This record gives sequence, structure tokens and C-alpha cells, in this order.
Amino acid sequence: MSRSDQWRQKLMGDETQISMKRTLFYSFIQRRNEISDSLRSIIEADLPRTYPNAEWTRKINVLESIKKMLIAYASVHQGDGYLQGFNYIMATLYRVFEHTEHSLADTWWCFSRVISLIRPLMPDFNVTWFHWCRRHWFNGLHLKLRRKCPTLETILSNHHETFSTLITVKWFMLWFCQTVSFEEILDLWDFLICINPQKLMHVYTQITYEILIEAAPTITYNWSQDPTDAVHSIMSLKVSGVKNIIKRVSKRI
Repeated sequence: MSRSDQWRQKLMGDETQISMKRTLFYSFIQRRNEISDSLRSIIEADLPRTYPNAEWTRKINVLESIKKMLIAYASVHQGDGYLQGFNYIMATLYRVFEHTEHSLADTWWCFSRVISLIRPLMPDFNVTWFHWCRRHWFNGLHLKLRRKCPTLETILSNHHETFSTLITVKWFMLWFCQTVSFEEILDLWDFLICINPQKLMHVYTQITYEILIEAAPTITYNWSQDPTDAVHSIMSLKVSGVKNIIKRVSKRI
């Protein structure tokens, strides 16, 4: 099964559901553009920042397609609107469906499904829910790091509010798009898309643990040089070797 077929099946449903969703997209969704000028400007400003080192995302036709789908989503789902980072999610999905027959429709509906999976991690959606999720996963990470890397655990505990908030928004809410390279992000999403939604928070914790353990020497060194910059150094991490991370995480879920 091709990647596009697998993602479509996992995120859109069976053939009957897929057909109905495509019909709805073509008849109602694709022409929607009722958003404010300010929101449109934010989307347009974010587009060139999408995977900035990838040649594919600099193509005018690609950016134009992503823009249309983001505007249509913000118009239909006004409660969500547009949040910075949505451009990465839409681009990742469109990269998979770009050359398929119903590329825009399938990308849009898969985007809608991914947003439904990450919605608890949106601070503005439900603040109480967001903070519960944030604290829940951090407690699990805290215990794992204490056993394996106590120095790193101490650093993070001293900054736990800032660290857990930023990681939740910058890593989990975007499914690691800004942390993993464009060349490897599809491998990670192959894995995340197949995870039972109820286990996603646990998987986020496991992935974060793997990333931090590998980067621990760099993080602790940076902290020793400038303790106030510890969280920034973590947020600046660029992750490679995703397949190895997936292999290790898979053994623990």
C-alpha cells in the first residue's frame, strides 16, 4: 500500500466516507474564503517560513495550494481559525497527496483529522485541558529522566513550566514538524498516524525522551555555560535518525 493510500485510510475512513468527504469538499469547502484581512496576512506571512530549507516548499504552485487550503479551513472552522504552525501540518500532508487525483480534497480532510487529534494541545481551545495534558506528560517524562539522566532532569525541573508549555506547543501540536527535517518527517508521521489516538500522549513522551537523552550532553553543556538559555537550546534542537527513534519507541508501547 502506498503512503498516500495508508494515510487516506487512517485519516479519512473507508471508501464510502472518503467519497462523501470529497463530494463535500468540491461542492462546499474548496471555494470558502471568508476570513479577515488580518488573518489572511498572517497565513501569507507564514507560508515562506514553511520548511524554509526545502526546495519543494518554495514552489509558487505549492505555496498557492497550501494557502487556499488553509484559508478554506479557517473559513469553515472559525473556532480554530489559523494558528502559526498549521502551515507545516498542511504542507506535510500535501507533500504526500500532491500527485494524486484528489490531492486538495484529501489533504484538506486529512488536515482536519490531524487537527482533531492535536486539539487538546491548543492552549486557546480549552485552557484547563491543555494544562492537564501538559502536566500529565511532563510527570511521565520527569520520572524517566530521573532514572536515566538526573542532571538533565534537574535542569528541566527548574524550568518545568516554560519547558513543558513550549514543548507541548512547538513539538506535540505540530507533530515535530519544526524539529525533524523535511526529509525525515514523513517517516515519523507514518508512525504517528497509525497510533491509537488514546496512546498519542504516551508516544509523545517516549519520543521526547529519546530526543533529550541523545541530546543530553549538548543540553547540559549549554546549561553550564548559560543556565538561562537551557530551554532555548532544547527548542533549537534539530533531530535526525528518526527511524531509530521510532524503533526504540515501538518497543515500549
